[in-house]
Amino acid sequence: MTRIVAICCMSLLAFSAGARAQNKAPAGGAPDMTKVGPMSRPVTKEKEDKKGIEEMLKAMEDGWKKGDVAALAELVDFPVIMLSDDSNGVSQHFEATREQWVGMMKGMAEGMPKDMKMSSKHNINLLSDTLAVVVSDDSMSVGKTKAKFKSFTVVNYKDGKWKVKEMAESGWGDMKPPAAHAAK
Repeated sequence: MTRIVAICCMSLLAFSAGARAQNKAPAGGAPDMTKVGPMSRPVTKEKEDKKGIEEMLKAMEDGWKKGDVAALAELVDFPVIMLSDDSNGVSQHFEATREQWVGMMKGMAEGMPKDMKMSSKHNINLLSDTLAVVVSDDSMSVGKTKAKFKSFTVVNYKDGKWKVKEMAESGWGDMKPPAAHAAK
């Protein structure tokens, strides 16, 4: 038994020494950035990925117009990170489960005024073939009330589809998060 344990320990030491040698940092101490970090995940399908993200954003827009929260939820990778700031400029975030997100969005989607007009211009920034940030210039009008604002969305490629992983808009921080997160 002792011999088996000793052999296992020696094997682990040999394996870890080899792994350290392969990832040996240069004199400055930085890792080989062709193996880890952004240089290890270059964008290789920019046109295809941007098209897929644009299709997902169009499906989101259609879902909002129809008030179809179930269709919208299919475009989100749960848990989703919700980020905003409050009236004092303090940023806040929480992770929402599918149930919490649907509960928050249902009233908005189903209660949209019929005369509301919305438009967005998206700037898609690919970080890799599976991760991107979309910064949007949004405008909205209801009757005589008009607004322009920016938002951003982090999207990731999961199970063969682009999905929302994080949503951020200013000004929602004064609303209480869903009960499951109120104590955090």
